[in-house]
Amino acid sequence: MPFKFWKREKPGKEKGGAEEKTAPEKEAAPPKVDVAAPDSAGSAAAVAPTAQAPAPAEKPPEAAPTDLDAAVAELHAGLVDLGLTIPGTKVVFEKKVAAYPEGTGAFLATYRAMPYRAGTRVLAGWLGFRAPADFDPEKLLTDVNLRLSSFKLSLQMTDLTWLDQELSLRKGRLRMGDVERVVRFKDARDFIRGVNDLIAPRKLAFLELETWSSDFAFLLVRDPHWDKLAATKLVVVKAPQTAVGGECGECGAAVGENWHDCLSCGAVFGTD
Repeated sequence: MPFKFWKREKPGKEKGGAEEKTAPEKEAAPPKVDVAAPDSAGSAAAVAPTAQAPAPAEKPPEAAPTDLDAAVAELHAGLVDLGLTIPGTKVVFEKKVAAYPEGTGAFLATYRAMPYRAGTRVLAGWLGFRAPADFDPEKLLTDVNLRLSSFKLSLQMTDLTWLDQELSLRKGRLRMGDVERVVRFKDARDFIRGVNDLIAPRKLAFLELETWSSDFAFLLVRDPHWDKLAATKLVVVKAPQTAVGGECGECGAAVGENWHDCLSCGAVFGTD
């Protein structure tokens, strides 16, 4: 009896259908790496030249001793005449000028060109104190009391509160002895005005010195010589009594010569 052989079906082939052939997958080609061709200098990439930093400004040469001594003597004598210091401070004043930030040469050049600027700067750094635009009332009061202590006076402040933070408007209650005053202020200038109202009966006043910036500087004096302070070319004191240099272009208020801004509306005139 003959044997029958049955063909085993291969995988992927259905009965009655043709066998499916699968094309072999190609191997992925290795990534192509671009190699930069060397330039004429033999490097793979051109290197941009490094910019040279600007050289720092040279410090002006120191002033000749004879010229410096003459300027210092003239300025100090003028400050004494204005009632801003006393004759016995000349030696200390000479040391302050010698420590001028840019050197004595810069001081002498500024004094010859703009004596009011050199004089105000030295005076503020010597006997005055500063307050930034965003000043701290408590710290400013500490500076005030440090100067008033020479006259055995002191101020206290209570009830410090904000009235309008967007306008930087605050108020506080200042007291000296049995006298009290509520002070509303937006800046250090307003605050010092309130202080001056309290100490005026003692013939004392904090003068505002020009800074040609947004900061403030103040100096305590006894019985200010307003007529001389308004006319001098050696220092710039900002007060209604010294506003004799014209009018503000914004509000029409009186302003002083070489002022940086208006006391009434705050309009800025310039840096000098």
